[in-house]
Amino acid sequence: MEIGFNIYYTFREGESAWLYAQILRLYRQMLGVTAFSVDPYQIGFENEEGIESGAFWFYRKMGFRPVRDEVMKLVTKEERKTAASKQYRTPPETLRELAVGHMLLEFPSSPRSDWDRFHVRNIGIAVQRRMASRFRGDAARMRSAAAAKVARALGVSVAEWTEQEQRAFENLSLVLSLIPDLSRWTKDEKLAVARIARAKASAEEARYLRLMQQHHRLRREIIKVGS
Repeated sequence: MEIGFNIYYTFREGESAWLYAQILRLYRQMLGVTAFSVDPYQIGFENEEGIESGAFWFYRKMGFRPVRDEVMKLVTKEERKTAASKQYRTPPETLRELAVGHMLLEFPSSPRSDWDRFHVRNIGIAVQRRMASRFRGDAARMRSAAAAKVARALGVSVAEWTEQEQRAFENLSLVLSLIPDLSRWTKDEKLAVARIARAKASAEEARYLRLMQQHHRLRREIIKVGS
């Protein structure tokens, strides 16, 4: 789960870390989130306010780790300097180097490194490329074709679904159509995908999120598309 958190100046010397931890704890308990991701902007990438506030170390002290190896090596060096001298402060130029990539907080139930190269935008880019190469940029035609293809692969008919459920199915189909072996999934795996699409259209998304988390094969494929 990608999470953004902005603390107003007035509260930055208060219990901000405790409050942030409680918010993460709430998401963990209510939605079963197993990994949190912080965008580089939040920690200072092209964001001088983040550099001035030392945002990187706020997240690092909460247990987040950089996903890029070269950044992790730099973090190790900086942590050694901090341990050796209480007066040491990471200079702004180094903080900018630390802010070039995402940071992750993973729980024991989430396999380490699964999300290291994942970016949501990569899924959008993959969909855009498919639309450009096969549908000449026609979004409506692609949506219709993707929904029909996925419905055949899953062996489901959405004709009697509600309008909201059909729209949710179309939206999800844009991603599902990128999975090459979807038609060869087991019957239970296919039915689970259909349940996920219908749950997405419900008033609350908690059930949708839980169903997504339980579908391990779909999780692997989405990570693959976004990495």
